[in-house]
Amino acid sequence: MSVARDKPITDRKIPGTDVPDVSSTTESESQKRWLSRVGVTTAVLAACASVATMFSASYLNKAMLEQIVTSDSWNYYQAKGVKLAVLESRMELLAALDKPTAAPASGEGDAARAARYRKEQEEIKAEAEQHQTLAREYQTRHSRLALASTASQIAIAMSAVALLTRKNSFWLLSAVVGLLSIALLAFGLFASTTLKPLW
Repeated sequence: MSVARDKPITDRKIPGTDVPDVSSTTESESQKRWLSRVGVTTAVLAACASVATMFSASYLNKAMLEQIVTSDSWNYYQAKGVKLAVLESRMELLAALDKPTAAPASGEGDAARAARYRKEQEEIKAEAEQHQTLAREYQTRHSRLALASTASQIAIAMSAVALLTRKNSFWLLSAVVGLLSIALLAFGLFASTTLKPLW
């Protein structure tokens, strides 16, 4: 059953509910083309902001994970250092007392174990430094991409101002900032020589 809506539900006007009639626009063809360009520019900038934000978050996560691995590696390095220090103290004490060092059940002497601990420490140190370098690289990429995302969002805001004010100068400024954000996005993704892109 259809109900005819000839008369309003209520005669009272609710404040703030005036809806402008946009069906009959008085825009010229050149203005419509300009509005279309601003709309397309805004859409491209939104896509760039989205991509920059996604990669920025991904690199931040990778930086945190690498920092955790770095911390674990340095802790392991210190544990080997403590073992080495205890072993060297034992060796010095036995030497000072003119007592022979007892070989453990494995058959490896104290001097050989000390040399093994030193070698393991060097390997752990190299690995920790490698992870630390990766963490710094990921953090740098995150910062660059966050800057690209911010620039894109500023450009989008300028496009909105251009649409509201109908001023070409705001749109041109938006396009310049948008190009800067695209350059920052490319720089953030491809500028490093030590890391490959995520894809």
